[in-house]
Amino acid sequence: MDTFTADPAADAAAAAAATGFLGLAAGAMIFAWIIGLLGFVLFLWALIDVIRRQFTNPNDKILWIVLILFLGVIGPILYLIIGRKKGTIPGVKAAV
Repeated sequence: MDTFTADPAADAAAAAAATGFLGLAAGAMIFAWIIGLLGFVLFLWALIDVIRRQFTNPNDKILWIVLILFLGVIGPILYLIIGRKKGTIPGVKAAV
């Protein structure tokens, strides 16, 4: 028959390891939520901006919308770096 022996040191080490792992997992989950939220905000910002702007070629607007929708994080970043300069917002005068 097996006997159970309690080892307080082993129990404390196991509890510390479990607590450390849970803290690390919670931190990683919070980090993932923040990155996801920032990506979503970037996506919305780029999409709203491209919808508000007028382009010299109407196909440019459609192209940028498709790129923003289907390229994940790269699409909004490309638009904000490259495409935003090509369009103008009606009724807003450019700063000199």
